[in-house]
Amino acid sequence: MAILFVSGVNDRAVVGVNLDDQGRLGYLVDGNCSIQYRLPLKDGVAFPFMIFGKGIRQPGADFEQAPSLVFNQIADADTHLGSLERCVALCDQLNTTVINHPRHVLLTGRDRVSERLQDIPGVIMPRTRRFRPRSPTEVISEANSAGFEFPFIARVAGEHHGKSMVRLDSPEDLDLLHALPFDGRDFYLTEFVDYRDDQGFYHKQRIVVVDGEPLLRHSLYTDHWMVHASAREFMMQRESWEDDIARFEHLSGEVIPSLRGVIDEISRRLKLEYYGIDCCLLPDGQMLVFEANANMNVLHSPNPAARYRVKAIEQKLYDLLTRYSGEQVT
Repeated sequence: MAILFVSGVNDRAVVGVNLDDQGRLGYLVDGNCSIQYRLPLKDGVAFPFMIFGKGIRQPGADFEQAPSLVFNQIADADTHLGSLERCVALCDQLNTTVINHPRHVLLTGRDRVSERLQDIPGVIMPRTRRFRPRSPTEVISEANSAGFEFPFIARVAGEHHGKSMVRLDSPEDLDLLHALPFDGRDFYLTEFVDYRDDQGFYHKQRIVVVDGEPLLRHSLYTDHWMVHASAREFMMQRESWEDDIARFEHLSGEVIPSLRGVIDEISRRLKLEYYGIDCCLLPDGQMLVFEANANMNVLHSPNPAARYRVKAIEQKLYDLLTRYSGEQVT
């Protein structure tokens, strides 16, 4: 049978919709790595299956023949607890090979990853604590009880792209916390490590690990401590595309290979076949880890000049699917 690609609806039971160029309605589910829809596969090799979250009745899964492989695309342990738990039951039922087993994805919340990646030589893993505050003052109290010194980061669990996140540099920054919703949601507290270079820039790399093989997805920098895709504009004002390529090739060809043992240990602890690491590759050879999980934008690239980087990751994914399933996927 074909490869079963499992997606999941979040615990709020909310999905997005959009229209394609021909006016056809499509569904958008967050918290999934969406390999099936981003990776061109041979007709008939991919079979989609949607799992609903908590509080929604789930249609039964009855397969005449077990799939050759299950690829669990549900990737956010904060927002998709229900669908991940149901995916565990599905994988147990099918009793076949699973990529990114939901049991392991359930352990990729920021606090769990922080605990699991401590004490790896060559890795700086800031401590992260999860809790449920009712007011800004409780955030400060939690930081004090955890032994966090200023500065530290407070963020709402399950939010991404810098939303609902603030950095507190001193007790005088308490008012910044009023921008966050104290409505019963969990928060994360994370130690902040100053990673500015000699020019005052903050660098962030995304490394994609496919079947143990690390590949650099991008390397960004800006003058703000929170580095996102918008940093590309800042970079292009200061360097040419050739400079970007030279830095990318240096990191890919020299720096990341020197960290292979470190990345192997991270993979061993996370037990994921496909995931990403957002980090800063420091000049002293250490890796400052910001997060590590399967819930990262990897295969979408609006920049045609960077498409070759995505192609390299796609090829590794083809190899991964073929090796684990025995299917010809292209």
